Amino acid sequence: MEDRCQEVLKKYPLKVYNIYRARGAYLLETDCGLKLLKCFEGSRNRALFEHNVKEHLYMHGYYNTDLYVKTLENDIIAMDQSGCRYIVKNWFWGEECNLKELSQIEMASANLAKLHSVLKGVEFTKEQLEYNISDNLLETFEKRNRELKRVKSYIRDKRQKNEFELIYLNFYEEFYEQGLEATERLLNSNYKQVLEDSVGQKLVCHGNYTYHNIIMLKNKNEAISKTYVPPGWISRQPISATDMSSQWNKIIATTNFEKSHIGLQIADLYQFIRKVMEKNDWDILYGNNIIEAYDRIQPISKAELGILYVLLLYPEKFWKITNFYYNGKKVWISGRNIQKLNSIGEQNPKKEVFLKRLESIL
Repeated sequence: MEDRCQEVLKKYPLKVYNIYRARGAYLLETDCGLKLLKCFEGSRNRALFEHNVKEHLYMHGYYNTDLYVKTLENDIIAMDQSGCRYIVKNWFWGEECNLKELSQIEMASANLAKLHSVLKGVEFTKEQLEYNISDNLLETFEKRNRELKRVKSYIRDKRQKNEFELIYLNFYEEFYEQGLEATERLLNSNYKQVLEDSVGQKLVCHGNYTYHNIIMLKNKNEAISKTYVPPGWISRQPISATDMSSQWNKIIATTNFEKSHIGLQIADLYQFIRKVMEKNDWDILYGNNIIEAYDRIQPISKAELGILYVLLLYPEKFWKITNFYYNGKKVWISGRNIQKLNSIGEQNPKKEVFLKRLESIL
């Protein structure tokens, strides 16, 4: 891989000082800053869509994204002699957003609002538009509800039920009812019009706005000595050694736009809120502060707030566990999955308290 790495790097206008082995990639210290080199397995159409999104952000003053670096031939994808494809993109020293630290969470929410305020009217080709529009949420909910019902019937008809299946049946009705209610509310909402407006205005969603992809920037020494980079993510000893000092402002970078698409931007806020709330036992303070930090920069309309409520109401985590169970080996269920199932069941009453608070302002 190292020989291939060197072969590919010759295709870029970069002077490389240090190369660090990373998990599934290489970190490069270069004369143009920190970069990330990795294999690329997606389609060119998809890569160009992402590149358009990040170039749009850059041109409108949002610089801290993992923008693709172009080759000497002005391409965003490089190929080695064996036909393997690679990309190089901007990268950052730092730590993932800490979902237990309220100040970082508020900064991350404000950062999302800034992204959304810029990600409108992005220019795409006809092909890019065709394949990168969000799925219809109503169809998704209906499909998932059918899957929940099918799995419940499957488990109910089993003679011998394991611990996971018994717990699943115990929680099933309350989650299934939430799924039906969310679907009904969505059907009677302004969702269709909001989606049409979002597509018409070419509003772009990040698609995976979670703590993994929100980097609180640090300088190199902090990142390496204090393990701000996730443990095991990089080897601290460079393959080629030279001292390179670079100071970074302590702000946020947003990375990994692989799931970006045109659609409802409020879905990004939903995803972030859900992850934070699950980590903090649905503490109302966290949810309120996330919404307020976002709304101060990117005001949330009444229709969007209603859709946010519906998204939070739908039992997505329960559906994910259901889907994992049904498509996996059912002979042995890991203790971790039993723990997850118990956790979402125990948290559900606290989630309902937050939902009632949110519903009161609809």
